[in-house]
Amino acid sequence: MADESPPPLAPRRPERVEGGLRADLCIIGAGSGGLSVAAGAVQMGASVVLIEKGEMGGDCLNTGCVPSKALIAAAHAAQAVRDASRFGVHASAPEIRFGEVHAHVHGVIAAIAPHDSVARFEGLGVHVIRAAARFAGPEIVEAGGQRIHARRFVVATGSRAAVPPIPGLADAGYLTNETIFDLTQCPQHLLVVGGGPIGVELAQAFRRLGARVTLVEKARILPRDEPEIVEVLRAALRREGVTLLESTGLHSVRREGDRIVATLDADGPDGRHVEASHVLVAAGRRPNVEDLGLDPMSRISASTPPASRMTRQESSSTRGCAAATAGSSPSATSPAGPNSPMSRGSTRAS
Repeated sequence: MADESPPPLAPRRPERVEGGLRADLCIIGAGSGGLSVAAGAVQMGASVVLIEKGEMGGDCLNTGCVPSKALIAAAHAAQAVRDASRFGVHASAPEIRFGEVHAHVHGVIAAIAPHDSVARFEGLGVHVIRAAARFAGPEIVEAGGQRIHARRFVVATGSRAAVPPIPGLADAGYLTNETIFDLTQCPQHLLVVGGGPIGVELAQAFRRLGARVTLVEKARILPRDEPEIVEVLRAALRREGVTLLESTGLHSVRREGDRIVATLDADGPDGRHVEASHVLVAAGRRPNVEDLGLDPMSRISASTPPASRMTRQESSSTRGCAAATAGSSPSATSPAGPNSPMSRGSTRAS
């Protein structure tokens, strides 16, 4: 049976106006949320401007979903060798060449990058600007020396690691999801601060790849998940050799030569001190909105929870401004007026 679905509408390019551009939709942030909205909107016939000051693909492609899952896949392969004897297949301990693991992770990023590239989205009809963006008024954004006038705006600038105010942490040095995938040598002892999804998955992955791993969590690991499921995972982590210190915080951190010494606020198995080669901070997320000029105009601010849903037009005094932060599950929205091509359907960011 022939496909009877209507063909996508031809994209309309943003109009050139004095000093800048005019479009139906202006999206700030080219991560997974912004790219999804841009692709959907332009295929419905809207004129779209997409602004990104960093890497196309954002956190998901470069420092989040893609590299973490590639690393986890390598870790799973190593663990499969260790567990093979239960199937009657006996092998020696896996030889892990961490430099090659690093190359694998970045090879996966490079393979996916063309799908999120400027060339692809400009080919779809999106006008891409590689610069920082800032609101100059309720209906105007400035970026790259241009002023963008749009009917609707989507703030999809994502989030970054929230760094707790632990004395000495900044001076001792630490990793986040933005830097840990650049390591070319496996840490001897990785101290993970935070027992949420990022901390837990990377703790297990690095343990499977040969690092000694200690995870410190002020409450319990994965507090938003079902306790029965968490208990299964907790047992698996301990069985694989991850040291879990729950209901435990960090009092202070200091560097002593090539070691980092963390002082706990409660006794662990080795007393109140943990010596590590590296510290990974995975203690929550913070939205990237401080430099957008939103605060005087909008309820979207640095205190907006990263897991919040997309804020509809009514939630912001910036006319037609919607926000999608990392970790969100945005609701569908029609980001244009009734006479715009965008009113013919809704877009959804994933």
